[in-house]
Amino acid sequence: MKKRTFLYIPLGLLFVFAMSALFTHYANIFTLQGRASREAKLPFGYNSGRVLSTSRDAEAAGIKAGDRIEAIDGRVLESDEVFDEEFAKLRAGQPVVLTMSRKPENGDTEKIVATVTPVKIERNFQYYSGQVVGFIFGYVLPTVCILLGFWVLFVRPADPLAWILLFVLLGLSSLSLEMYWDIGTLAGAYQRLFFSGWALAMLLFGIYFPERWTLDEKVPWLKWIFIVPLSFQILLTLLSILRAFTGVNLFLYIGPLTELYGLVGFVFNMLAIGLFFAALAHKSGTTKNPDARRRLRIMLYGTSVAITPSFLLVLYRIISGAKGSFLEIAPFWIGLITLLLLLLFPLTMAYVIVVQRAMDVSIVVRQGLQYALAKGGVRVLQFFLLMGIGLGVLWSINNYGSNISAQIAFIVGGVALVPLIELVAKPIRVWIDRKFFREAYDSEQLLSELSDDVRTMVETKPLLETLSTRISESLHVPQVALLLKNGTSFQPAHALGYDTPPLASFENDARMIERLRKNEPVVIYQDDEESWQKEDAQDRDKLRELNSQLLLPVGVKNELSGLISLGPKLSEVPYSANDLRLLKSVASQTGLALENSRLTEAIANEAVLKERLNREIEIAREVQERLFPQELPKVEGLEYYGACRPASGVGGDYYDFFELESGKFGIAIGDVSGKGIGASLMMASLQASLRGQAIHSGDDLAGLMVNVNQLVYETSTTNRYATFFYAQYEPSTRKLVYVNAGHNPPFLLRNADVPSATGVFDPEVILLTEGGPVVGMLPPMLVSYKQGEITLQPGDMLVGSTDGITEAMNTAEEEWGEDSMLEAVKKLSGHSSKDIIELIVAEADRFADGAKQHDDMTMIVVRVVR
Repeated sequence: MKKRTFLYIPLGLLFVFAMSALFTHYANIFTLQGRASREAKLPFGYNSGRVLSTSRDAEAAGIKAGDRIEAIDGRVLESDEVFDEEFAKLRAGQPVVLTMSRKPENGDTEKIVATVTPVKIERNFQYYSGQVVGFIFGYVLPTVCILLGFWVLFVRPADPLAWILLFVLLGLSSLSLEMYWDIGTLAGAYQRLFFSGWALAMLLFGIYFPERWTLDEKVPWLKWIFIVPLSFQILLTLLSILRAFTGVNLFLYIGPLTELYGLVGFVFNMLAIGLFFAALAHKSGTTKNPDARRRLRIMLYGTSVAITPSFLLVLYRIISGAKGSFLEIAPFWIGLITLLLLLLFPLTMAYVIVVQRAMDVSIVVRQGLQYALAKGGVRVLQFFLLMGIGLGVLWSINNYGSNISAQIAFIVGGVALVPLIELVAKPIRVWIDRKFFREAYDSEQLLSELSDDVRTMVETKPLLETLSTRISESLHVPQVALLLKNGTSFQPAHALGYDTPPLASFENDARMIERLRKNEPVVIYQDDEESWQKEDAQDRDKLRELNSQLLLPVGVKNELSGLISLGPKLSEVPYSANDLRLLKSVASQTGLALENSRLTEAIANEAVLKERLNREIEIAREVQERLFPQELPKVEGLEYYGACRPASGVGGDYYDFFELESGKFGIAIGDVSGKGIGASLMMASLQASLRGQAIHSGDDLAGLMVNVNQLVYETSTTNRYATFFYAQYEPSTRKLVYVNAGHNPPFLLRNADVPSATGVFDPEVILLTEGGPVVGMLPPMLVSYKQGEITLQPGDMLVGSTDGITEAMNTAEEEWGEDSMLEAVKKLSGHSSKDIIELIVAEADRFADGAKQHDDMTMIVVRVVR
């Protein structure tokens, strides 16, 4: 977190620099557009008195690009107001005398006097088209580049690829600022700096997006042949900026190197940009990941179409020696299309990153922009078409001023096209709605609610129907199939979206089933057989029948009870990491719900078939036993154990140990009111509620307990409740955070294995009481919880139990008591957790002296080892 915060400092400064240059650029364009309304202009390109490009007439008069206009007809241009006044006086065909200043790289400033003839500004279709292109190239292109680059980086500041993407886009935006020849200005420094680094950023992006180029892995030193000279180019630019702003001239020390770099630098820049395309082309043809291959091809085609025409015109300008912009050195329509295509570069980047999910940015922002890019693109297309109609009308007025009938024809035709555009755009927007789905905004919420809902369902058929329908609706997956374990195979139990019910089944020992037993989703690429089970032909045929793109394991603990098969989304967008996380949670809750469903069905059969009661109770006990920890995960610094001995076949006591994805360790113990079948059902619901909530709760255990209370309250009768204690332990800090919901307080023995000076073990006893009321008794609006926190130390021992141990009664109906149990635990400080539990239960039995066990006996011991 500290690293991310630190990175935001240079990122913020860079953002301020870029936006300052951008707004300076806006102001200059606004000024130029105001001057464009005049009747005449000088026969060369200029801005703020600086000559940007020349024509033949200007060159004949001795004017060169970079010259500065100091005076017109003897009047010194001492301010912007004087500049505007003099240029407003220009008339086509009337010569003016210009006094110019020219500053060579090495030498004093020269004064030049030139006589030129202003030319009339022709307001024709070409003029208005140029205005539109100027708006796109001057406003839209740099704005899209800067905002897209910084948006991705603000989301992923620690991702090196996001930084490289930013410099690629800033380099592209610098093309729009080419008018700023003066490096001593903010916009000029921005343009020179990021243009000088553009080729290097393109090269690195091509190597590392979306995964490292195999050629670079084999020959990592090769890229340094380009990085070193291109970095030297950036250094030269920084030195130029330093000289312009401070007057410090360090070129005196590296002058010979600067002279040598000229042509060499141009070659390296061209080769670096060429390698960007070569890397994308090679990776798009060799990568085995279909998602990466699709993204690479979109990126390659989009950027190639965007850059290639400009690249060719730059080569033409260098070879031919032509002066001026693309609109001046090439036929107008070629230059126009070339400049418009440049906008395709950042749009391709945006499409690949946002719609194709090439970088894992925030799900809410990504889905919102995905829809905006898709559907908003139609609006943008409508806007430009309407603008084109407006330009056509203006052009007709300028060219057919005296021909009223021609003007009327153009205007009527333009107005008639407006509803036609809307008529065509409407079905396109409807199609985009179906492809990208506006309601995808709610997919995360829907899946989270589904995860909460399924755990309370105890009937298998409604559970499967609800599950398949809700997944299909939330993610827009037309085909969903659920296969459950039946004997030695997994067979279809419910299917949605198939013309005929699928018959595909998988044997218990199939390799695909073995992969699912690892409790991780399996992504299927039907068009890339090398990515899944190439050697299992039968599995391939079955997965094709199901049209599977994603398989989710369903089960409890390490027992696989079924699987969910999802087909491709209607939008054809791949399943994201966020989709997989949510679906994994849903599948986990479904496994618990299926176990609850099976337990409920078993109990229902007991009521009908009384003669099979004992067997059914045994089945229920076995199911309940599977809900207790079957394997104890290793936790650094802890030695722990737990055990439960029900008073009858099944009981309501509960304990649990489990690992969380954050690396923390969950510890739970609870006691459901009552005994027998009802208590066991509520115990199963409590376990499912806890496990489901623990996935999302983070450090907010008080909020977790509020949610558990609500779930238990809604799914239990009024006379059912549970005392419950839950804690999370963080091994790296030894911090234990807990909430006690009405449970008899667990106690912490501090320095439990350290004897006193007299040799007697007498540790400090700390009761963990912080929490609130029992769960399931009171409605959600009447309960609140507080969480406690304590840092454990080596030698500490945490002991929790249910009242079946402390309230063990002998034949005289006397209770053993908490004090007796505490004293017994103190005497066992040197034993293992398992031995302590066994000895304490034996001590309680010894006190009972043969009396019947009237309540479930459960105990957990957690020791902090040195």
